[in-house]
Amino acid sequence: MMSNGYKPAPLELSDVKLNAGQEVLVDKLAENAHNVWAKDRIKQGWTYGIQQDLKSRRNPRLVPYALLDERTKKSNRDSLREAIRTMVGYGYEIDPPDQEGEILMLTHVETIRFFRVEQTYAVKTGKWYFEFEALSGGDMRVGWARPGCRPDVELGVDDQAFVFDGYRGRRMHAGSRYFGHPWKKGDVVGCMINMEDKSMIFTLNGELLITNKGSELCFADFETEDGFIPVCSLGMSQIGRMNLGKDASTFKYYTMCGLQEGFEPFAVNMNREVTMWFSKRLPTFFNVPPDHVDIEVYTYFQYIISHRNPVPQCPPRLDVQTIVAVLWSRMPNTFLNLETARVSERHGWVIQCLEPLQMMAVHIPEENRYNYNTL
Repeated sequence: MMSNGYKPAPLELSDVKLNAGQEVLVDKLAENAHNVWAKDRIKQGWTYGIQQDLKSRRNPRLVPYALLDERTKKSNRDSLREAIRTMVGYGYEIDPPDQEGEILMLTHVETIRFFRVEQTYAVKTGKWYFEFEALSGGDMRVGWARPGCRPDVELGVDDQAFVFDGYRGRRMHAGSRYFGHPWKKGDVVGCMINMEDKSMIFTLNGELLITNKGSELCFADFETEDGFIPVCSLGMSQIGRMNLGKDASTFKYYTMCGLQEGFEPFAVNMNREVTMWFSKRLPTFFNVPPDHVDIEVYTYFQYIISHRNPVPQCPPRLDVQTIVAVLWSRMPNTFLNLETARVSERHGWVIQCLEPLQMMAVHIPEENRYNYNTL
Protein backbone atom coordinates (compact mmCIF):
# COMPACT_ATOMS: atom_id res chain seq x y z
CA MET A 1 0.00 0.00 0.00
CA MET A 2 1.41 3.36 -1.04
CA SER A 3 1.18 6.52 1.04
CA ASN A 4 -1.57 7.91 -1.17
CA GLY A 5 -3.68 4.79 -0.71
CA TYR A 6 -2.91 3.22 -4.10
CA LYS A 7 -2.35 -0.53 -4.02
CA PRO A 8 -0.41 -1.84 -7.04
CA ALA A 9 -2.02 -4.84 -8.73
CA PRO A 10 0.39 -6.95 -10.80
CA LEU A 11 -0.89 -7.70 -14.29
CA GLU A 12 -0.89 -11.29 -15.49
CA LEU A 13 1.08 -11.30 -18.74
CA SER A 14 1.88 -14.99 -19.14
CA ASP A 15 -0.71 -15.38 -21.91
CA VAL A 16 0.25 -12.21 -23.79
CA LYS A 17 2.31 -13.08 -26.85
CA LEU A 18 3.61 -10.53 -29.33
CA ASN A 19 3.11 -11.17 -33.02
CA ALA A 20 5.74 -10.72 -35.70
CA GLY A 21 4.74 -7.12 -36.37
CA GLN A 22 5.00 -6.17 -32.71
CA GLU A 23 8.44 -7.79 -32.47
CA VAL A 24 9.51 -5.56 -35.35
CA LEU A 25 8.16 -2.63 -33.37
CA VAL A 26 10.25 -3.68 -30.36
CA ASP A 27 13.40 -3.57 -32.47
CA LYS A 28 12.50 -0.16 -33.89
CA LEU A 29 11.79 1.26 -30.43
CA ALA A 30 15.02 -0.17 -29.04
CA GLU A 31 17.00 1.48 -31.83
CA ASN A 32 15.15 4.76 -31.37
CA ALA A 33 15.72 4.73 -27.60
CA HIS A 34 19.45 4.20 -28.11
CA ASN A 35 19.65 7.02 -30.65
CA VAL A 36 17.87 9.44 -28.29
CA TRP A 37 20.17 8.45 -25.41
CA ALA A 38 23.28 8.87 -27.60
CA LYS A 39 22.11 12.28 -28.85
CA ASP A 40 21.67 13.53 -25.28
CA ARG A 41 25.10 12.23 -24.26
CA ILE A 42 26.78 13.95 -27.21
CA LYS A 43 25.11 17.25 -26.26
CA GLN A 44 26.53 16.82 -22.76
CA GLY A 45 30.05 16.44 -24.16
CA TRP A 46 30.41 12.67 -24.00
CA THR A 47 32.52 10.77 -26.55
CA TYR A 48 33.29 7.17 -27.37
CA GLY A 49 35.85 5.28 -25.31
CA ILE A 50 36.98 1.69 -24.99
CA GLN A 51 36.06 1.76 -21.29
CA GLN A 52 33.61 3.89 -19.38
CA ASP A 53 35.30 6.93 -17.81
CA LEU A 54 33.05 9.32 -15.91
CA LYS A 55 35.71 12.01 -15.46
CA SER A 56 36.65 12.11 -19.15
CA ARG A 57 33.04 11.51 -20.20
CA ARG A 58 33.76 8.48 -22.31
CA ASN A 59 31.32 5.60 -22.91
CA PRO A 60 31.87 2.39 -24.95
CA ARG A 61 28.16 2.32 -25.90
CA LEU A 62 28.28 5.66 -27.66
CA VAL A 63 28.23 4.01 -31.10
CA PRO A 64 25.61 3.46 -33.82
CA TYR A 65 22.93 0.97 -32.77
CA ALA A 66 24.12 -1.60 -35.32
CA LEU A 67 27.54 -1.71 -33.61
CA LEU A 68 26.20 -2.28 -30.09
CA ASP A 69 27.07 -5.54 -28.39
CA GLU A 70 24.29 -8.14 -28.37
CA ARG A 71 23.99 -8.07 -24.58
CA THR A 72 23.09 -4.38 -24.57
CA LYS A 73 20.71 -4.82 -27.50
CA LYS A 74 18.95 -7.67 -25.71
CA SER A 75 18.61 -5.61 -22.54
CA ASN A 76 17.03 -2.74 -24.46
CA ARG A 77 14.67 -5.04 -26.34
CA ASP A 78 13.58 -6.92 -23.21
CA SER A 79 12.60 -3.76 -21.35
CA LEU A 80 10.62 -2.40 -24.28
CA ARG A 81 9.03 -5.78 -24.95
CA GLU A 82 7.66 -5.85 -21.41
CA ALA A 83 6.29 -2.34 -21.86
CA ILE A 84 4.42 -3.35 -25.02
CA ARG A 85 3.14 -6.57 -23.42
CA THR A 86 1.79 -4.52 -20.53
CA MET A 87 -0.10 -2.22 -22.88
CA VAL A 88 -1.50 -5.18 -24.82
CA GLY A 89 -2.50 -6.78 -21.52
CA TYR A 90 -4.55 -3.70 -20.69
CA GLY A 91 -6.45 -4.11 -23.96
CA TYR A 92 -4.60 -1.73 -26.25
CA GLU A 93 -4.10 -2.86 -29.84
CA ILE A 94 -0.61 -1.93 -30.98
CA ASP A 95 0.59 -2.14 -34.56
CA PRO A 96 3.78 -0.70 -36.02
CA PRO A 97 3.48 1.98 -38.70
CA ASP A 98 2.53 0.40 -42.00
CA GLN A 99 5.86 0.16 -43.80
CA GLU A 100 4.16 -1.49 -46.76
CA GLY A 101 1.96 1.43 -47.73
CA GLU A 102 4.22 2.73 -50.47
CA ILE A 103 4.84 -0.78 -51.79
CA LEU A 104 1.12 -1.52 -51.94
CA MET A 105 0.45 1.72 -53.81
CA LEU A 106 2.91 0.65 -56.49
CA THR A 107 1.07 -2.63 -56.98
CA HIS A 108 -1.41 -1.85 -59.73
CA VAL A 109 -4.74 -3.58 -59.45
CA GLU A 110 -4.37 -4.79 -63.05
CA THR A 111 -1.57 -7.12 -61.95
CA ILE A 112 -4.01 -8.93 -59.65
CA ARG A 113 -6.70 -11.40 -60.69
CA PHE A 114 -9.81 -11.83 -58.56
CA PHE A 115 -11.92 -14.97 -58.27
CA ARG A 116 -15.33 -15.19 -56.62
CA VAL A 117 -18.34 -17.46 -56.45
CA GLU A 118 -21.41 -16.48 -58.47
CA GLN A 119 -23.58 -14.00 -56.58
CA THR A 120 -26.61 -16.30 -56.55
CA TYR A 121 -24.73 -18.63 -54.17
CA ALA A 122 -24.42 -15.97 -51.44
CA VAL A 123 -25.15 -17.42 -47.98
CA LYS A 124 -27.26 -15.47 -45.50
CA THR A 125 -27.75 -18.08 -42.78
CA GLY A 126 -25.86 -21.04 -41.35
CA LYS A 127 -22.19 -21.87 -40.72
CA TRP A 128 -19.96 -22.47 -43.76
CA TYR A 129 -16.43 -23.63 -44.50
CA PHE A 130 -14.06 -23.78 -47.46
CA GLU A 131 -10.31 -24.21 -47.94
CA PHE A 132 -7.66 -22.38 -49.93
CA GLU A 133 -4.28 -23.95 -50.70
CA ALA A 134 -1.41 -21.55 -51.34
CA LEU A 135 0.54 -23.47 -53.97
CA SER A 136 3.08 -20.69 -54.47
CA GLY A 137 3.07 -18.95 -51.09
CA GLY A 138 3.23 -15.44 -52.56
CA ASP A 139 0.98 -12.38 -52.63
CA MET A 140 -2.57 -13.75 -52.32
CA ARG A 141 -5.66 -13.02 -50.23
CA VAL A 142 -8.62 -15.21 -49.35
CA GLY A 143 -11.81 -14.87 -47.37
CA TRP A 144 -15.41 -13.77 -47.70
CA ALA A 145 -16.95 -10.86 -49.57
CA ARG A 146 -20.31 -9.30 -50.14
CA PRO A 147 -21.81 -9.87 -53.61
CA GLY A 148 -21.16 -6.24 -54.51
CA CYS A 149 -17.36 -6.52 -54.35
CA ARG A 150 -15.56 -4.97 -57.32
CA PRO A 151 -12.50 -6.29 -59.15
CA ASP A 152 -11.02 -2.82 -59.56
CA VAL A 153 -10.58 -2.42 -55.79
CA GLU A 154 -8.12 -4.60 -53.88
CA LEU A 155 -9.73 -7.07 -51.50
CA GLY A 156 -9.93 -5.66 -47.99
CA VAL A 157 -9.33 -2.05 -48.97
CA ASP A 158 -13.04 -1.19 -48.90
CA ASP A 159 -15.88 -2.51 -46.74
CA GLN A 160 -16.97 -5.24 -49.18
CA ALA A 161 -14.41 -7.95 -48.36
CA PHE A 162 -13.12 -9.63 -45.19
CA VAL A 163 -9.90 -11.42 -46.11
CA PHE A 164 -6.68 -12.88 -44.75
CA ASP A 165 -3.48 -11.71 -46.44
CA GLY A 166 -1.27 -14.72 -45.82
CA TYR A 167 1.72 -13.21 -47.60
CA ARG A 168 2.01 -10.40 -45.05
CA GLY A 169 0.19 -12.02 -42.13
CA ARG A 170 -2.61 -9.45 -41.96
CA ARG A 171 -6.38 -9.35 -41.75
CA MET A 172 -7.95 -6.83 -44.10
CA HIS A 173 -11.27 -5.00 -44.07
CA ALA A 174 -11.34 -1.26 -44.78
CA GLY A 175 -7.71 -1.28 -43.68
CA SER A 176 -5.34 -3.89 -42.30
CA ARG A 177 -3.99 -5.21 -39.00
CA TYR A 178 -1.50 -7.90 -38.16
CA PHE A 179 -3.11 -11.31 -37.71
CA GLY A 180 -1.66 -14.76 -37.21
CA HIS A 181 1.55 -15.28 -39.15
CA PRO A 182 2.54 -15.46 -42.85
CA TRP A 183 1.97 -18.65 -44.80
CA LYS A 184 4.46 -20.75 -46.68
CA LYS A 185 4.25 -22.61 -49.97
CA GLY A 186 1.78 -25.48 -49.66
CA ASP A 187 -0.05 -24.16 -46.58
CA VAL A 188 -3.84 -24.53 -46.41
CA VAL A 189 -6.14 -21.81 -45.06
CA GLY A 190 -9.52 -22.77 -43.64
CA CYS A 191 -12.15 -20.03 -43.98
CA MET A 192 -15.20 -20.20 -41.73
CA ILE A 193 -18.17 -17.87 -41.42
CA ASN A 194 -20.94 -18.05 -38.83
CA MET A 195 -23.94 -16.07 -40.02
CA GLU A 196 -25.79 -16.61 -36.75
CA ASP A 197 -23.35 -14.82 -34.42
CA LYS A 198 -21.77 -12.74 -37.24
CA SER A 199 -18.19 -13.93 -36.95
CA MET A 200 -15.37 -15.20 -39.17
CA ILE A 201 -12.56 -17.58 -38.24
CA PHE A 202 -9.42 -18.53 -40.17
CA THR A 203 -7.13 -21.50 -39.68
CA LEU A 204 -3.69 -22.30 -41.07
CA ASN A 205 -3.01 -26.00 -41.55
CA GLY A 206 -5.75 -26.82 -39.06
CA GLU A 207 -4.58 -24.43 -36.32
CA LEU A 208 -6.64 -21.41 -35.33
CA LEU A 209 -5.17 -18.02 -36.16
CA ILE A 210 -5.64 -15.52 -33.34
CA THR A 211 -5.44 -11.76 -32.97
CA ASN A 212 -2.88 -10.04 -30.77
CA LYS A 213 -5.57 -9.94 -28.07
CA GLY A 214 -5.77 -13.71 -28.11
CA SER A 215 -9.17 -13.84 -29.81
CA GLU A 216 -9.92 -16.49 -32.42
CA LEU A 217 -12.51 -14.23 -34.08
CA CYS A 218 -10.85 -12.51 -37.01
CA PHE A 219 -13.95 -10.43 -37.81
CA ALA A 220 -17.17 -9.99 -35.86
CA ASP A 221 -20.37 -7.94 -35.69
CA PHE A 222 -20.73 -7.32 -39.42
CA GLU A 223 -23.86 -6.80 -41.49
CA THR A 224 -25.25 -9.98 -43.06
CA GLU A 225 -28.20 -8.65 -45.04
CA ASP A 226 -26.63 -9.10 -48.49
CA GLY A 227 -24.96 -12.42 -47.69
CA PHE A 228 -21.39 -13.53 -48.36
CA ILE A 229 -19.51 -15.49 -51.02
CA PRO A 230 -16.00 -17.01 -51.05
CA VAL A 231 -13.42 -14.80 -52.74
CA CYS A 232 -9.68 -14.75 -53.37
CA SER A 233 -7.12 -12.69 -55.25
CA LEU A 234 -3.84 -13.80 -56.78
CA GLY A 235 -0.86 -11.61 -57.54
CA MET A 236 1.20 -11.97 -60.68
CA SER A 237 2.61 -15.49 -61.19
CA GLN A 238 0.89 -16.78 -58.03
CA ILE A 239 -1.00 -20.08 -57.86
CA GLY A 240 -3.75 -20.99 -55.42
CA ARG A 241 -6.48 -23.61 -55.26
CA MET A 242 -9.92 -22.95 -53.77
CA ASN A 243 -11.80 -26.02 -52.53
CA LEU A 244 -15.47 -25.32 -51.85
CA GLY A 245 -16.20 -28.83 -50.63
CA LYS A 246 -18.46 -30.40 -53.23
CA ASP A 247 -16.70 -33.56 -52.08
CA ALA A 248 -15.95 -33.01 -48.39
CA SER A 249 -13.43 -35.84 -48.37
CA THR A 250 -11.07 -33.65 -50.41
CA PHE A 251 -10.70 -31.21 -47.52
CA LYS A 252 -7.35 -31.50 -45.76
CA TYR A 253 -8.08 -29.99 -42.35
CA TYR A 254 -11.89 -29.93 -42.13
CA THR A 255 -12.02 -32.73 -39.57
CA MET A 256 -9.44 -30.99 -37.36
CA CYS A 257 -11.23 -27.65 -37.18
CA GLY A 258 -14.63 -27.03 -38.72
CA LEU A 259 -16.55 -30.30 -38.67
CA GLN A 260 -16.86 -30.61 -34.90
CA GLU A 261 -17.79 -26.94 -34.59
CA GLY A 262 -20.81 -27.46 -36.88
CA PHE A 263 -19.54 -25.77 -40.04
CA GLU A 264 -20.73 -27.23 -43.35
CA PRO A 265 -18.83 -27.32 -46.67
CA PHE A 266 -19.88 -24.38 -48.82
CA ALA A 267 -20.77 -26.61 -51.78
CA VAL A 268 -22.44 -29.36 -49.77
CA ASN A 269 -25.22 -31.29 -51.59
CA MET A 270 -24.51 -29.58 -54.93
CA ASN A 271 -24.84 -31.77 -58.01
CA ARG A 272 -22.46 -29.75 -60.18
CA GLU A 273 -19.47 -27.52 -59.69
CA VAL A 274 -20.09 -24.07 -58.28
CA THR A 275 -19.99 -21.37 -60.95
CA MET A 276 -17.00 -19.06 -60.53
CA TRP A 277 -16.31 -15.60 -61.94
CA PHE A 278 -12.96 -13.92 -62.43
CA SER A 279 -11.89 -10.35 -63.10
CA LYS A 280 -11.46 -9.49 -66.76
CA ARG A 281 -10.48 -6.12 -68.13
CA LEU A 282 -11.06 -5.42 -71.81
CA PRO A 283 -9.60 -2.44 -73.68
CA THR A 284 -11.54 0.79 -73.36
CA PHE A 285 -12.67 2.36 -76.64
CA PHE A 286 -13.19 6.07 -77.19
CA ASN A 287 -13.92 8.37 -80.10
CA VAL A 288 -10.89 9.89 -81.83
CA PRO A 289 -11.34 13.66 -82.32
CA PRO A 290 -10.33 15.13 -85.69
CA ASP A 291 -7.56 17.20 -84.08
CA HIS A 292 -5.99 14.37 -82.07
CA VAL A 293 -2.25 14.98 -81.69
CA ASP A 294 -1.24 11.32 -82.04
CA ILE A 295 -3.94 9.59 -84.11
CA GLU A 296 -5.36 10.52 -87.50
CA VAL A 297 -8.09 8.69 -89.40
CA TYR A 298 -7.11 8.98 -93.07
CA THR A 299 -8.91 6.06 -94.72
CA TYR A 300 -12.05 4.04 -94.29
CA PHE A 301 -13.98 1.37 -96.16
CA GLN A 302 -16.55 2.52 -98.67
CA TYR A 303 -18.18 0.97 -101.73
CA ILE A 304 -17.20 2.51 -105.07
CA ILE A 305 -20.81 3.36 -105.86
CA SER A 306 -20.95 5.54 -102.76
CA HIS A 307 -18.37 7.90 -104.20
CA ARG A 308 -20.92 9.09 -106.80
CA ASN A 309 -23.80 9.57 -104.37
CA PRO A 310 -24.14 12.18 -101.63
CA VAL A 311 -26.13 9.67 -99.56
CA PRO A 312 -24.41 6.35 -98.73
CA GLN A 313 -25.99 3.54 -100.73
CA CYS A 314 -24.86 0.85 -98.31
CA PRO A 315 -25.52 1.44 -94.60
CA PRO A 316 -22.89 0.30 -92.12
CA ARG A 317 -23.01 -3.38 -91.26
CA LEU A 318 -22.32 -2.70 -87.57
CA ASP A 319 -23.52 0.33 -85.68
CA VAL A 320 -21.92 0.57 -82.24
CA GLN A 321 -24.15 2.57 -79.91
CA THR A 322 -22.64 1.88 -76.49
CA ILE A 323 -19.62 0.05 -75.12
CA VAL A 324 -19.68 -1.05 -71.49
CA ALA A 325 -16.50 -2.10 -69.73
CA VAL A 326 -16.45 -5.75 -68.70
CA LEU A 327 -15.15 -6.33 -65.16
CA TRP A 328 -16.24 -9.90 -64.44
CA SER A 329 -16.17 -12.93 -66.71
CA ARG A 330 -17.82 -16.26 -66.01
CA MET A 331 -15.57 -19.29 -65.75
CA PRO A 332 -16.92 -22.35 -67.62
CA ASN A 333 -17.79 -25.26 -65.37
CA THR A 334 -18.73 -27.54 -68.27
CA PHE A 335 -16.58 -28.44 -71.24
CA LEU A 336 -17.39 -29.58 -74.76
CA ASN A 337 -17.10 -33.20 -75.78
CA LEU A 338 -14.67 -33.54 -78.65
CA GLU A 339 -14.26 -36.40 -81.10
CA THR A 340 -10.81 -36.97 -82.55
CA ALA A 341 -9.70 -39.25 -85.36
CA ARG A 342 -6.67 -39.64 -87.56
CA VAL A 343 -7.71 -39.44 -91.19
CA SER A 344 -4.43 -40.51 -92.77
CA GLU A 345 -0.72 -39.91 -92.69
CA ARG A 346 -1.15 -37.16 -95.22
CA HIS A 347 -4.14 -35.34 -93.77
CA GLY A 348 -3.29 -35.85 -90.10
CA TRP A 349 -5.86 -35.55 -87.31
CA VAL A 350 -9.41 -34.21 -87.35
CA ILE A 351 -11.26 -32.79 -84.34
CA GLN A 352 -15.05 -32.48 -84.35
CA CYS A 353 -17.44 -31.00 -81.79
CA LEU A 354 -21.17 -31.64 -82.10
CA GLU A 355 -22.21 -29.63 -79.02
CA PRO A 356 -22.04 -25.89 -79.67
CA LEU A 357 -21.57 -23.90 -76.48
CA GLN A 358 -22.81 -20.52 -77.71
CA MET A 359 -24.78 -19.17 -80.65
CA MET A 360 -24.49 -15.68 -82.12
CA ALA A 361 -27.23 -14.22 -84.34
CA VAL A 362 -26.43 -11.28 -86.62
CA HIS A 363 -29.29 -9.40 -88.29
CA ILE A 364 -28.48 -8.01 -91.74
CA PRO A 365 -31.09 -5.26 -92.34
CA GLU A 366 -30.79 -4.71 -96.10
CA GLU A 367 -31.03 -8.43 -96.79
CA ASN A 368 -33.68 -9.02 -94.10
CA ARG A 369 -32.19 -12.25 -92.89
CA TYR A 370 -30.30 -13.69 -89.95
CA ASN A 371 -26.93 -15.34 -90.03
CA TYR A 372 -26.16 -17.85 -87.27
CA ASN A 373 -22.62 -18.71 -86.30
CA THR A 374 -21.41 -21.21 -83.78
CA LEU A 375 -18.71 -19.97 -81.42
